[in-house]
Amino acid sequence: MKLWKCNSYALSKITVFLAMLCACVALGVQAEAKIRGAEIANEDKAYGALLERIVGRIRLWPELAPHETDASPGKYVFDEKRKVWRRTEVSQPELIILRPDKPVRDTLVIVMPGGGYQSQHLGHVCRESLPILQSGRWVAVLHYRIPRRKGRNIYDAPREDAARAIRHLRANAAKFGWSPEKIGAVGFSAGAHLAAVSATSSQDALYGRVDALDDISPHLNFSVPVYPAYVAADGPDGPNKNRGDGAAIQPEFKFDAKTPPMFLVHGDKDYYSPMGSVLLYTELHKRKIPAQLFVYANVSHGLGDTVNARGWQKRIVDWIQSIGF
Repeated sequence: MKLWKCNSYALSKITVFLAMLCACVALGVQAEAKIRGAEIANEDKAYGALLERIVGRIRLWPELAPHETDASPGKYVFDEKRKVWRRTEVSQPELIILRPDKPVRDTLVIVMPGGGYQSQHLGHVCRESLPILQSGRWVAVLHYRIPRRKGRNIYDAPREDAARAIRHLRANAAKFGWSPEKIGAVGFSAGAHLAAVSATSSQDALYGRVDALDDISPHLNFSVPVYPAYVAADGPDGPNKNRGDGAAIQPEFKFDAKTPPMFLVHGDKDYYSPMGSVLLYTELHKRKIPAQLFVYANVSHGLGDTVNARGWQKRIVDWIQSIGF
């Protein structure tokens, strides 16, 4: 009887301790959620149904990003004109990891949203990445630094962020379950420029070594620039002045030894000329790097839901499958 009393007393103490511990953990989680919500309000609205797929976040830089003076994660704002959510004013970039449908594959696709290197169009994330997730492939959304930094090339800060992001994803491959050599990118408009330059010029030294992570290669295993902007020399920071006709390719595209296979999609009425995609394809073809190009007649920027371009998102997934990823 005494032994039972002793055990009962000890058990009651343990129960109280566990209850207190659970309460503390719950308070900690609530506090973290409150801080995160205060930092980036409206994320639930911006990500919509994809919110429940978020399984991880990776802050790219341990302190300030290169050349930055603050570390704001930015904010989500609703674009009343286009009826889409955008993320703006990002100086501390991050990756948001999205869980795919089952059966889960070991391929990861970095989604690089567009927005002129001024904002980030969440329609590219929520609408265009869904077929990738439904195919069982992981998605990591790259929220790179915006808007354009004064005194720098419009793509310099996003390029640094992309290289650092690829290194993080390669380092975290085993943790999540994708292969470190099955990492590709799908970008849109300005994000397509970023996906293309990250693929063709990954061996450039973009910033000083921060830590051991920077010893990892930032190359991509495949890349899908969708209606890329700023590729032809007659439109380095805006729509092409001469429709890209006769223009040279911009010098940031090096086509180094790590340049991977690419899939290019464009509309021939796009004010960011489809000749940009043609120029990229031509250089890949010269070097015998596998590439596929779709240019849709009478289709403008964004591709939309025109009859002849319908299903282009599925074609991207089919191509990724065809090259073994």
